[in-house]
Amino acid sequence: MEREHLTRRRLLARLPDEGAPGWTSYRTAGGVPALDKAELDAGDADRLTEIAAASDAGSVMFVRPGETMLVVPPFPVEAADDYAEVYARSLVELLQRPRVVATFLLRLGGFSVGFFRGDAIIDSKTDRRFVKNRHRKGGQSQRRFDRIREKQVHELFGKACIEAREKLGEYEDEIEHVFFGGDRLTLLAFRKECSYFERFGDRVRGRILPVPGDPRRASLDAMPAEIWSSEVYTFGRTEG
Repeated sequence: MEREHLTRRRLLARLPDEGAPGWTSYRTAGGVPALDKAELDAGDADRLTEIAAASDAGSVMFVRPGETMLVVPPFPVEAADDYAEVYARSLVELLQRPRVVATFLLRLGGFSVGFFRGDAIIDSKTDRRFVKNRHRKGGQSQRRFDRIREKQVHELFGKACIEAREKLGEYEDEIEHVFFGGDRLTLLAFRKECSYFERFGDRVRGRILPVPGDPRRASLDAMPAEIWSSEVYTFGRTEG
């Protein structure tokens, strides 16, 4: 199995030709593609099933002689269906449809909130915050350090929650998808303190976007390419 993280442009260039001999299986979130047409050994079949079932966006499987490709797209597949040929049209439309998206990026060094229409940033806020690194000494010094650090983290979360509400509030009805990025454990802790994003319900995507270093405006600028990227798994690739 080969796994690739492909931008929208690279994936569109890689898709098999429309109408070519093969089999295509579209599945919504949690669904598993029909594998009877795929020439996979037991291990690859189990792995493909596991990947597809875990995706909250669904999946698209293309089967051609000697190759099975599974695409986990950035946005949800809307209908499950099978085609007795290569049928990429629905996936192409999913990738090319204009979207209205919010992002919230967080690490202990700061946060960024962004509101996008397509690739364009319409509104944003970035703030830096200092949080002490973990302390390795014990005793009273350790406890004092922990209290200071907890206070700094709490202040960061409080400021980030307020800014997210202020920046995104006027766009709430328009936002189609919300993506989080940064450090997963920090985001989990933040969500426990900030209930604001609960109002978006299933519009919150489960994928955590990678953010190298502390969030900056440049981090937001890089998000559209990341948001529209897909995970692609290829099984049984033939050479030539």
